[in-house]
Amino acid sequence: MEEAKISILSKIDAPTAPGSRGLGEFLGGFTQEEEQAYREGILSGTREDIIDVTQRYLLDNNIVSNVVVGSSSHVKDFEKAGFALHHFGGE
Repeated sequence: MEEAKISILSKIDAPTAPGSRGLGEFLGGFTQEEEQAYREGILSGTREDIIDVTQRYLLDNNIVSNVVVGSSSHVKDFEKAGFALHHFGGE
């Protein structure tokens, strides 16, 4: 568990050039305080927390999603087949 925490923190705490710190906050939308709270949440996580999250969001979740990426020329075919489509940009 500790090795996993260290691995996660090493990725989010990789060195950042001073000029890029503000850009990261602007693009990521997280303040330094929010990032610190995230780090503390990771460090305080327990085995029981992992089991709880797994059961709540992965094992008991009966939601199934499909993602189709492609040309808009096939939209009518998917709608006829009963798919609920959500357009997220592009063509």
